[in-house]
Amino acid sequence: GINRLILALLTINLAKATLISSHVFSNHKGGCGKTTNIFHTCAEYALRHPDEKVLVIDTTLRGDLSELLLGGDRGASGKQSLRAVSALRSTTRLFMQALSVCTANEASVKSGSTLDELIKKLFPKERGMNGVSSLFDMEEQVVEVHHFNPAIPKNIYLCPGGSGPQTSFPSQQRKNVAKTMRKVLEESPYNWKVMCDTDGDQGFSDYTKIAHALCDCCIIPLKTNVNDFSNRCVPMLEELYQLRLAGEVRSKVQMLVWNEVDVFKNAPCEISGLMTPPKAAQGVINMLNSLVAEVATNYPDLFYNAAPIDRAQMVDFIAATTMCMRSFGVTGLAAAEHGIPFCALQAGKLEGGRMRYEVSGDTLRQDVSNVAELADRLNDPPWGA
Repeated sequence: GINRLILALLTINLAKATLISSHVFSNHKGGCGKTTNIFHTCAEYALRHPDEKVLVIDTTLRGDLSELLLGGDRGASGKQSLRAVSALRSTTRLFMQALSVCTANEASVKSGSTLDELIKKLFPKERGMNGVSSLFDMEEQVVEVHHFNPAIPKNIYLCPGGSGPQTSFPSQQRKNVAKTMRKVLEESPYNWKVMCDTDGDQGFSDYTKIAHALCDCCIIPLKTNVNDFSNRCVPMLEELYQLRLAGEVRSKVQMLVWNEVDVFKNAPCEISGLMTPPKAAQGVINMLNSLVAEVATNYPDLFYNAAPIDRAQMVDFIAATTMCMRSFGVTGLAAAEHGIPFCALQAGKLEGGRMRYEVSGDTLRQDVSNVAELADRLNDPPWGA
């Protein structure tokens, strides 16, 4: 029996894979574009990386991203699909599964058998040093979105949010959940890319803290409003900094996305390689960029890119740490109603529930290019490291 088991293990395909990168879209300000940005970005990224499995984890209470991915607003198709799958798949179930596996592994380590120890030594990658991979299959916890919404690339997998009241996880449990999920993804035979959506509360919920503990990088969408930056974004950065100091989270701020920017003309300028905002908007964005550089200087080790030490470095730091995302207008409304990301949307007339949309080809191309910029920059190496 034991000899046959060991022989079977020796025939395992030693496929090597990795966790490519992991990003949490986060801000204490609601309605700043987190869900819209991650919806279009995850689809664009998946199209550009067909060899990767893109795991989208919706940690929000309402599950708006889940509804978009599962069919959008039209005829409440996304809501109906979410209601149908949430009893079987949800972020809460995923977190509870990860926690139970971690607890079981800790118990197994204390009373491990001789065979268990032998397998761990012989097959550390396939078995997992704590047996995680053999007990927890990520694909069994998620939804293959394209079965519900053919406009979504086939390599996107969703762990839905919006399934009901959220469970409370104390600090150590949050860390155990995130640690177990990372281990499962790192020891999977597939290449995974993770994106998490979060709630815009005035403080991090337990689910948002788990997302920050799981992900390496943080993307902060924010409208070009100095008050929102000072009153919502800065407190969020302070809370994230304290959580990092306490060892509770791992994410660093990779990028701030100035969202819903008006476009004067589709030509590059000093703050964007794709668009030129009106002069007034450029002035506000330049002010915000200066504030970002100041925060990076005051909070060491909070940002993915190295903090600037002089004026010349500040220009490079800002270029690596911020970007502009245009206002999507009618095209964005059409995409949301039908649950179709820009990369799959077609120019022309599109019937909505209450209105007919006219999707301009030129506008759609500009939207796709803007989203593609964000998708491409997710895997940028850190500047100044």
